Amino acid sequence: DPFHVEFPLPFKAVVSTQSTGIIGQLESAFNFGESKNSEILFAWCRVCIKARYDKIVDRALQFVTTQGRMKFVRPIFRDLFAWDKFKQYAIRVFEDNKDFYHNICRSMVEKDILAAKA
Repeated sequence: DPFHVEFPLPFKAVVSTQSTGIIGQLESAFNFGESKNSEILFAWCRVCIKARYDKIVDRALQFVTTQGRMKFVRPIFRDLFAWDKFKQYAIRVFEDNKDFYHNICRSMVEKDILAAKA
């Protein structure tokens, strides 16, 4: 089946290791961060953010500022708001692009920002 994708390791197993070394090796070998498939890119960005793989942050923010679906946008922003190192950066990127999002998505992410600041 040409549309079937096999992942070398389950993404959940990668997350549980919290190893940026493994993340980096997988990214070098398979370039998940460059996937044109939104589902794959979304899952990979979340894995990398949870593992604190710095190199994915700009790609994740580029993804959520060009793909406005709340299904993708809100979880990635939430993950970044929970990462102290990139929280303010993610908030600034959201603020700079907030007019891009549908009103409901925008208001939900704004609530997430308030919760992250609390």
